[in-house]
Amino acid sequence: MLEHVLRHNTWANLTLLDFCREVDPALLDMTARGTYGTVYGTLQHLIGAQQWYVQLITGEWLGERIRRTEPRTIDELVTVARATGERLLRIAETEDPKRRVEMNEGRMSTVGVILAQLVHHGNEHRTQATTILGANGVEPPPISAWGYGRAMKISEAEE
Repeated sequence: MLEHVLRHNTWANLTLLDFCREVDPALLDMTARGTYGTVYGTLQHLIGAQQWYVQLITGEWLGERIRRTEPRTIDELVTVARATGERLLRIAETEDPKRRVEMNEGRMSTVGVILAQLVHHGNEHRTQATTILGANGVEPPPISAWGYGRAMKISEAEE
């Protein structure tokens, strides 16, 4: 079951990034009250955090490390999103969800909690990015789990 959750997470990230690759770049600088920042800043934060979560579990950085202060192209974000998405599937297959992981400053968590946070964080920031787009008159792509199911031809459910 976790495989579908992680596959949806990766698919939603890539669908939103692909959508943003095709729009007027000025739209990526838009903001809306109550969200993280610009569409672009939110996407970079989202993919950079996913990269960090994978690194916490595996000890490896996939792709060049994404930092808030160093803007990346959409293509670079896509590359990292694909690599981390593939690695997440292997993590789900091989890792013990109860394995304890040192995070930062000596704080501990488990693989399972880190994966739960990764999924929650992704949903939260994708929602913020699509909210910014919608608040500025741009219809975002359908990236819900229902949208994933329809795209993969494994569900006919509607929003």
